[in-house]
Amino acid sequence: MVLILMRSSENCMRKTRIKIMGMNKIVTAIKENSTFLISTHKSPDGDALGSSIALGLGLKKIGKEVVYAFEKPGGGKFSFLNELNEINGSYIDKSFDVGIFLDSSDPDHLFDSSLMERCRLRINIDHHVSNEGYCHLNYVDVNASATGEAVYELLLNLETDIDEEIALALYTAIVSDTGNFKYSNVTYKTHEIASKLYKFPNRYWEISRKLFDETTFEKVQLIGYALGKISLAKDGRVAVIHLSYEDLKKFSDDADMEGVINYARDIRGVEVAVMIKETSKDIFKVSFRANTDFDVSKIAVYYGGGGHSKAAGCTIRDMKFEDVLEDIKSHIVF
Repeated sequence: MVLILMRSSENCMRKTRIKIMGMNKIVTAIKENSTFLISTHKSPDGDALGSSIALGLGLKKIGKEVVYAFEKPGGGKFSFLNELNEINGSYIDKSFDVGIFLDSSDPDHLFDSSLMERCRLRINIDHHVSNEGYCHLNYVDVNASATGEAVYELLLNLETDIDEEIALALYTAIVSDTGNFKYSNVTYKTHEIASKLYKFPNRYWEISRKLFDETTFEKVQLIGYALGKISLAKDGRVAVIHLSYEDLKKFSDDADMEGVINYARDIRGVEVAVMIKETSKDIFKVSFRANTDFDVSKIAVYYGGGGHSKAAGCTIRDMKFEDVLEDIKSHIVF
C-alpha cells in the first residue's frame, strides 16, 4: 500500500507527486525486529552508498544486527566511508527479519532481487518518481533531493544519535545526488539538513573534492576521447555521446564514466543530453540528463529503466549500434 499525496515543490513552484507510507509504521517495524539486511541498486552511487551506510550505522547504534549486500566500490573514491569495510558477503545463506532496500525504484535494479525472499518483512526507502512501491512498507519522497534526506528523517524518528560517521555518510548521499548542491532538486530542506551535519570537524571539503574534483589519468584520457564523440541533434537542443564497445575497449576499467555526460549537458542551448555506452556487444547502457522541464525519466521508463525527471537511465538490448541513437531520438519530442 502506498499513500499518494501532493505538495508544492519549493524550488520549482509547481506540484509534484510525493508517495509516502506512514513513517510511524516503518519506525515500529524497525523497533520490533532484530536482524536487518540493507541493500541498494547495482553499481551504487554516492546516494546509494551513503544512505545505506548511514542507516546501517544508525540501526547498529540502537542494538540491531545489520548485514550489507551491495557492490563494494573500487578506486578509493569513497575510502572515507569506513563502514564499507563491513561488506563481506556475510548475507549468503542467511535469512533476516527485515530487508531494507534503498535508492532503487524497481526490484529489477537491485544488487540481487532474490535477497528479498530471505526477508520476512521488506521496506523500500527511495526518492525516484518512477517508484511504484514494491515492498511491504514504502517510504518514497519524490521531493527529496536524495534518499539520504529520507534516511535522515528516519533516523530522527528512531531517535538515533547522529554521530560524525553517520553525518559523513548522509552528507555523501546528499552532495552526490545534488551535484554538490548545484542541481535544481536542491530545496531549503536540503540545506537545512546539510547545516545540521556540519556540526562535526570540517571534512566536508575532502568529500566534495574526492567526489567532484579528484580523478585518474585514465579518466582524463577517456573524457578527452568522449568529448571528440559529442554530436548535436534536434537543432542543437540534444547533445549525444555515443561510444561503441570497441571505443570503450581502448581504456582501462579504472576509467569510470561518472560525470562525463555533464560535458554534453553543459553545452549552451542543449536541453537534453544522452550518453550511450555499448558495454558489451548489442547491449547499451544509456544515461539521460535534462536542463529544462523535459522529463527524461519517461524515456528511460519506456526502455525499462527509471530515474528522475532531469536524470535517468536504462539498458537497451538486442539493437544494433547505429539504430540505438535513432530510436532514442524518436522519443525526444519538444
